Amino acid sequence: MSKLTSADRKINSELSELKMKRSPYVVMYFRRGRLVVENYITRRSFQIDLDGLMLLSYFSTWRSASQTSQALGGYTRASIIHSIQNLRAAGLLITKGSDQDKLETRFGKEWLWPTASRYYHFSTKIDEPHNATDEIRQYYSSYLKGRRQPPIYKSYGGRPKIRLLRQTGAEAPFFRTLRRRRTTREFSGKPISINELSKLVYYSWGRISSYRTPEFGELLHKTSPSAGARHPIETYAIVNNVDRIDAGIYHYSVRNHSLELLKSGDFRERCVALTAGHSWTRKASVVFIMTAVVARTAWKYRIPRVYRAFLLDAGHLSQSFLLTATALGLGAFCIGIFRDGLIEKELNLDGISETVLFVVGVGQPLKSRHRPRQGILSDYSWSLQDS
Repeated sequence: MSKLTSADRKINSELSELKMKRSPYVVMYFRRGRLVVENYITRRSFQIDLDGLMLLSYFSTWRSASQTSQALGGYTRASIIHSIQNLRAAGLLITKGSDQDKLETRFGKEWLWPTASRYYHFSTKIDEPHNATDEIRQYYSSYLKGRRQPPIYKSYGGRPKIRLLRQTGAEAPFFRTLRRRRTTREFSGKPISINELSKLVYYSWGRISSYRTPEFGELLHKTSPSAGARHPIETYAIVNNVDRIDAGIYHYSVRNHSLELLKSGDFRERCVALTAGHSWTRKASVVFIMTAVVARTAWKYRIPRVYRAFLLDAGHLSQSFLLTATALGLGAFCIGIFRDGLIEKELNLDGISETVLFVVGVGQPLKSRHRPRQGILSDYSWSLQDS
């Protein structure tokens, strides 16, 4: 942030009368010994000096640049307005009635939790494509190669142990499905059927039943749990290759167990862009985007820890999705790296009242002619050796 200067600049008369105040979503912290201010809604951060900090502090309520220049002695009017312009351009000061003001006001009404959960969610959004292959290799060589990894097991040596029973004999279908689950990233490009899609969606996100309560009205029962039975997750399907369903972007209606067409067209290359460059998504039959309707959970729970419920819900649903796809003989995957802003723009979401959480996908797996290496897929459920 530039220091307040005494340079004689032309005064912007329009700016001088605008009502502005400090964004309520500004946080400050030290980075490498320098003070940094960040608007975590816009995800923009800047170094700031004491003069800029003083101005931000002064704009705790709606004030104009003219009022500020009169109240702050020792600086020229032009230098104050110039610095206010910088703070406003950085998104640290917002103008009354502006789009940013309306967005941040809506955010305050939707996200009823304190700063910690808000900051975590918005500061971890991704806008840029994922690293290219050569960048990933460079990262491995620079930071991972040759470094000792943390152990994958934890044990309490010398403590008494009770040996649990090994799994032998006939096995229920559900347990076979659990053992067969794999992440699939190679697809044949062949379509899945509408029957397979219907089952997959119903047993992942569908309403199994509902019940009424005197306090909260109708609540949903799904195959996955949700904190307080709030079920904040909505699902959008990018259909690339499904028999009897035109390609396009759809919203899944839980109430009617139906797909609602939002956009028609071929979105295979768009899938790659939305998922930050994950190329295998273009051959997936369907890519599903899970979002959270914030008010459903925030209405009941006001503590920041409940933000975790969004992430837990997405995890529960994803596992149901993966197991259902496995039971149907389909290949499936999850993606945690995607371009939040690009998806929200594609789905016409504001990212405040409804925000993107997770991406999963499904397709016909490409049958490999080679058996998987035992070192990669060792099955320990049948081993008789003690560890």
